Amino acid sequence: MTEPDVECELCHRPIRSAAARARRIGAGCWRKLHPAQRAAIRRNPAAVRVALTQPVPTTDGQLPLEEQDLAP
Repeated sequence: MTEPDVECELCHRPIRSAAARARRIGAGCWRKLHPAQRAAIRRNPAAVRVALTQPVPTTDGQLPLEEQDLAP
């Protein structure tokens, strides 16, 4: 028996893998999401739109340098 057709919530392309079907976002779109958005979708796949409207942190993940590390 075939699985029902499921489309990606973001790009509306058909989803083929079981993991992508469960989260309702295709692999290509999944890689473009911020880790915080991915975590929110993993917690509650039904709230995809809520997770996508979360503000994304503006940092690049780099920790700030300590002043003493800059001293020669």
